[in-house]
Amino acid sequence: MRLPLIFGCAVLSGLLLSAQVSAQDSVPLFGDKTPDIVNPARSVSQLISRGKYADAMNLADKELAVNPQNVNLRFLRGVIFMETKKNDEAKRVFEQLIREYPEIADSYNNLAVIYAGEGNLGRAQDLLERALMNNASSVTTYSNLGDIYAAKAADMYAKAARLAPKNGRLKEKAQIAQDLSLIHISEP
Repeated sequence: MRLPLIFGCAVLSGLLLSAQVSAQDSVPLFGDKTPDIVNPARSVSQLISRGKYADAMNLADKELAVNPQNVNLRFLRGVIFMETKKNDEAKRVFEQLIREYPEIADSYNNLAVIYAGEGNLGRAQDLLERALMNNASSVTTYSNLGDIYAAKAADMYAKAARLAPKNGRLKEKAQIAQDLSLIHISEP
């Protein structure tokens, strides 16, 4: 399975998931109107977008020491962990945010990206479906869930085509589903 990380800068396994939540998309989560000059979350986002992950983490940690409940900064720490391929740490961040703020779809989406990148489409699907139960207006969640469904459909059609190699229609369906899917499942 191939799936990208946030921003499309680093890639978990090579290809983009069509709609992931980036740090820039997520700031502000709660309509933060803090001026940019004193908005640490925006500064952290800018550092992330420039690939300055250590600086971004240092700033986030410094600001979280003063305000440990800053949801934006906590989320951005998870993004930094994803970008630096520290997926276990990123999972912990997003899982904690989901427990505390189940109505925010961004954490579900990013956690689903991690699980999909690990080949666990079932867990990714479950997370995205839970996100929609809590926030049915998340375009990113619908798009990501569509990618998961397309990947699963491509896999099922490919398996059916292998069982009936002379069935041209199954091969055609497998190819159409594969073309639609941005997640590629590789057989062992």
